[in-house]
Amino acid sequence: MRRSQAVLLVGLALTAGVVVAELGATDKAGGRAPTYFQQVKPVLDARCGNCHMAGGLAPFSLKTYGQARGNRTAIASAVRTRLMPPWHAERGYRRYLWDPSLSKAQISAITRWAAAGAPKGDPGSPGEPLPPVTGDLTRADVRLQLPTYTPRRAKGRDDYRCFAVAWPDRPRYVTGFDVVPGERREVHHMIVFVAQARDAATVDAWDAGDPGAGYGCYGGPSATGSTNIAARFLAGWAPGSEGADLPDGTGQLVEAGSRLIVQIHYNLASAAPRPDHSVVELKVDDSVAKRAASAPIVNPAWLISPQSFRIPARKRVTHSWAGDPRPFLRFLGSNADLSQGFTIHSVLLHMHRLGQRGQVAILRASGKREVLLSISRWQFNWQRDYRLAVPVRFNNGDRLQIRCEHRNGTKRTVTWGENSSDEMCIGFVYVSEL
Repeated sequence: MRRSQAVLLVGLALTAGVVVAELGATDKAGGRAPTYFQQVKPVLDARCGNCHMAGGLAPFSLKTYGQARGNRTAIASAVRTRLMPPWHAERGYRRYLWDPSLSKAQISAITRWAAAGAPKGDPGSPGEPLPPVTGDLTRADVRLQLPTYTPRRAKGRDDYRCFAVAWPDRPRYVTGFDVVPGERREVHHMIVFVAQARDAATVDAWDAGDPGAGYGCYGGPSATGSTNIAARFLAGWAPGSEGADLPDGTGQLVEAGSRLIVQIHYNLASAAPRPDHSVVELKVDDSVAKRAASAPIVNPAWLISPQSFRIPARKRVTHSWAGDPRPFLRFLGSNADLSQGFTIHSVLLHMHRLGQRGQVAILRASGKREVLLSISRWQFNWQRDYRLAVPVRFNNGDRLQIRCEHRNGTKRTVTWGENSSDEMCIGFVYVSEL
């Protein structure tokens, strides 16, 4: 074969390949393979685009066909194993709102598309956009512009920073919450706490005593190495979450003179530190039908004596505790009347890096155990709140239980503590009056 003929044949083959990628291809079953613009892009936009974007937390963007095609093998593997989108609530116990998990049909479409060479399809005839799987903040009454802060890599790859904001003189109920992260590659998650007026001077001293904006904090709202204060959990945000109103008719009271403490976990594993200027938005109302609170579930003994919470070197240990959270809420200053029981709307589980699996459950007075949240594959970097599709009633005589399994692969005994190298086992439930 002459060289000119060979070149011609190669050119024709390449052209044919482009045409197949543009218009579609045949998959292994002999049918027409899904295409990017018709079947794949709507899924990636709705379920992955919040993190996989320019400047986002994910290591690569998925906003263009070329980006998706170049990462098709990783995409197919992640969705096939349900590693992505991140959702760790085990199925079979409860239904939750805003679950981003893909259906079997969506997973099949993406994996078949990748296996067929990532056919492009027709950009002029895109598939229908998928509806969002998140809530909606109906209005933003208070906008908290946090001070600009450049994270530090002092210890490891993470930086936890707290920013204190004075609450206006008028008491109001927070009824919705949203976050606009400044640097999405860094901002891993946020938690907003409420410190009562009695602790305002302490919080202000922490802020003033740490150079730069805010102060260093691990695990909670207190300055690293300082005595913990009685601060209430108000709201939380993680990538994949969007703004949302709190359950209808409910809200948490923030009293005059309080301090809002915004804790930000900065993940610096894949990016050089950049200045962050995140924003917190709150919906507020003067009154609500049912006062609410965030109830912590934790063994008081672990807080008082960290050595009572031990994970020996090279061991697996399960810690469990059950009790009534209402004494905690009274200590934290909640004004909700929960004396006759309460309604549980959402649940959150918190551990550190040694966590393996965990559960939050109700131990009924009748002896029955009802699981509210079960996570069998714990991921430190993907902690989120789970809103129950059907709220659950907690009655007098019931107890809330937290159960955590840890695996310590280090050579040292790990105990309770604020640092990420220490450990915890805490649950939070958002509850309202009956």
